[in-house]
Amino acid sequence: MGKMLEPFNTGRFAMSAVRFGESDLAKILRGVLVIVAAALMILPAYLNYEIWKTGFNPVVSMAISLQLFAIGIVIFILAVGKERLAPKSQPQ
Repeated sequence: MGKMLEPFNTGRFAMSAVRFGESDLAKILRGVLVIVAAALMILPAYLNYEIWKTGFNPVVSMAISLQLFAIGIVIFILAVGKERLAPKSQPQ
């Protein structure tokens, strides 16, 4: 087993050992999630067309497309982080 961190250790080492957001794996995973989110935001238009051609009800195909688009938006916000999407306050 690895070294256990003390529960009240708030030093620099404990924070860097617990934190996941700045590692190379996290950056790769974030990039993959952004690509998946972009695909889920772009592909529903094509999927809507293809589903509608197969004989589905247009309401059903539109519902599927909107759900995929919404899932893509949520994944994008989770991957990028709401801090980066928030407007920056400008000093006056």
